[in-house]
Amino acid sequence: MKIALITIHWANNYGASLQVFATVKALSKYGNVSVIDYRNSYTSKSMTRMRLGIKPRDILRIGKDLLRLFPRYRVIKKFENFNHTYLNLTPEVENDEDFKELTKEYDLFVSGSDQIWNPKIVNEYDVLDTHYFLDFVSDEKKISYASSIGTYRFKENEIAQVVLLLDHYDFLSVREKDSSQYLSNLLNKEVSHVLDPTLLHTKNEWLQFFDIQDNKDVKPYILVYASKKDSLLKQVVEEVSKQLDISVIAIDQDPFTNFKNNRHIRDAGPDEFIQLFSQASFIITNSFHGTCFSINFNIPFIITPPPTSINRIESLLTAVDVQNRITTDGTNLSGLIENQIDFHMINQRLQALRMASNQYLENALRKEP
Repeated sequence: MKIALITIHWANNYGASLQVFATVKALSKYGNVSVIDYRNSYTSKSMTRMRLGIKPRDILRIGKDLLRLFPRYRVIKKFENFNHTYLNLTPEVENDEDFKELTKEYDLFVSGSDQIWNPKIVNEYDVLDTHYFLDFVSDEKKISYASSIGTYRFKENEIAQVVLLLDHYDFLSVREKDSSQYLSNLLNKEVSHVLDPTLLHTKNEWLQFFDIQDNKDVKPYILVYASKKDSLLKQVVEEVSKQLDISVIAIDQDPFTNFKNNRHIRDAGPDEFIQLFSQASFIITNSFHGTCFSINFNIPFIITPPPTSINRIESLLTAVDVQNRITTDGTNLSGLIENQIDFHMINQRLQALRMASNQYLENALRKEP
């Protein structure tokens, strides 16, 4: 079976890159998988070396990009190489005719993970991008796996269009429980709740994917991976580093951090990201995928509130029964640092969720529509 996957893949973002890689790996059990090389103009901006524009936000981005010009050049090159090496891209798709041509080549189409159905993510004008709803597919089977709308709820003028688009799917699943309930009610049909694809694979499998050695001789370090660097994050980093008395490594692409660190890595590729997470002694993050890899790799962690969409993180933490790992004001830090996480329990719950998500894929890909 020839399978075509559409998702946000052309982006300078660790979560986006690794979720599509993980989806490809999961789907590859059922056939030959290609990622549709659709480079949404809005989500792909992060892959340009210098992002230009005339809006106030654009001016700030230009200044930021100038300050990190050389690390940015290196990291984008790593993301490009990663995509071309691991994702089996189709020829670049640029128009409706290109999309229609794909239907002659593939037996099954998949809308993948990430917030592809959230208009605030895929378009600067908050307009749905119907390519991510597989609107170009007429007769071939189509399913979704862990597609997301984040915290978005469709407007009155969008609901009829969304219902029509999703009604043509043979199987539907999303990665947040509340979104599953919302869409099930909206469509009057089952929309399954499944794991983010990065969680379908164990730590050992992730290390094998990139030939990473589980090095026991690495000196202990706290890894900080955060998109929102506020005073609370700074407080958490300072308190954790003080109590654990180990070095701090920051991984992001910002010019500066607002906290003391021993090393600031601004040009890590997706495979290096996996290595840094796998060898960390403690993780501080406000990222959904930072949370995913902390849980999956059994690394003690603390979550600070993200800039948007905390429902993704809360949904995952609730599923493995560790909702208490979030700090909203720093008052519970000592307990979070000292109390050991029951990773045995987490692994049992995660394995059960993994089995259920794999069963969804088995049903969706094996059964006739």
